[in-house]
Amino acid sequence: MAATEQRLSTTVLVIGTGGAGLRGSVELAEAGVDVLAVGKRPKNDAHTSLAAGGINAALATMDPEDSWQQHAADTLKESYLLGDPRTTEIVTRGAAQGIDDLERYGMTFAREQDGRISQRFFGAHTFRRTAFAGDYTGLEIQRTLVRRAEQLRIPVLEGVYITRILTHEGAVFGAYGFDLKDGTRYRVHADAVILAAGGHTRIWRRTSSRRDENTGDSFRLAVEAGARLRDPELVQFHPSGIIEPENAAGTLVSEAARGEGGVLRNALGERYMSRYDPERMELSTRDRVALASYTEIKEGRGTEKGGVWLDVSHLPRQTVMDRLPRVYRTLLDLQMLDITRDPIEVAPTAHYSMGGVWVRPEDHSTDVRGLYAIGEASSGLHGANRLGGNSL
Repeated sequence: MAATEQRLSTTVLVIGTGGAGLRGSVELAEAGVDVLAVGKRPKNDAHTSLAAGGINAALATMDPEDSWQQHAADTLKESYLLGDPRTTEIVTRGAAQGIDDLERYGMTFAREQDGRISQRFFGAHTFRRTAFAGDYTGLEIQRTLVRRAEQLRIPVLEGVYITRILTHEGAVFGAYGFDLKDGTRYRVHADAVILAAGGHTRIWRRTSSRRDENTGDSFRLAVEAGARLRDPELVQFHPSGIIEPENAAGTLVSEAARGEGGVLRNALGERYMSRYDPERMELSTRDRVALASYTEIKEGRGTEKGGVWLDVSHLPRQTVMDRLPRVYRTLLDLQMLDITRDPIEVAPTAHYSMGGVWVRPEDHSTDVRGLYAIGEASSGLHGANRLGGNSL
């Protein structure tokens, strides 16, 4: 039997229903624009829900000296000066507004006793500027945006895989795809298409996202439609992905574990970061920590299974339960490991595509009329290395 075809039309089609896709959809809907969001995964379980540690904004609630200018300087420095300065300025200037918006949509952030939003250190930040909700910040953001999208009655198609962006004479007029469960084909006519379908880290065996995520859909769709890519070879490896079980290899142990005082040791028991960045130790940049761990493993000082030890067992049990509840639960579920007593075996894991679709900083448009890219699908902000907390 031939698969049936559904025809839909909208003003703007958003491909991807993670944080970027839903946030873009909400903005359009609030402006009164007709929008349809399509995702290949359930909207409650998009990749954003795996982002744990926090979201950056120079709110200066903990360190009054902080400013968007310092956030921009940290971002550019750690990008190895390959980040786009205009993009960096737009993002760091607007970050506090982003937090306000999430609060307006009903998100609850961790707070100090006097009511200020709590902020913690992440690697290579000059000041504490990472706002968070436990160690499940991304999940909380995703839930908040799903709720807001429902309030605005934004139609969201789940389980639909887009295979082609439809173009004519250098302009977009929609997209084509199919339902992953029953094969129903979808032809969506739209005046504009926003790509928000993540990166391409799944080309590595050990990756911090799940097996059916980050398969480079955004990049392929953009190129076939006539857009350009920038820096696709620049990929961030997160220092701490678990090794076992095999079907969960790469699952993230949040940077929050190091932010709260976790230490890294090799198989000889040495706290090896003193060799690579004696000043910042475990709070060095992600690329340095990942490279340090990789070097230890390659030079024979790793564990039998090819990892290193991340230890938070010296922290008070209550701190672990309050600040790292998700890490605690994940390790208990996957390995029957109590992290308040034993160290975690970790190795670097492919985490984030720094490159992506080439967009203009001001409006995220591409060379193709009507085609835009946002979130991890786009490039410009992170250069060669991303600050933790800058993805959200």
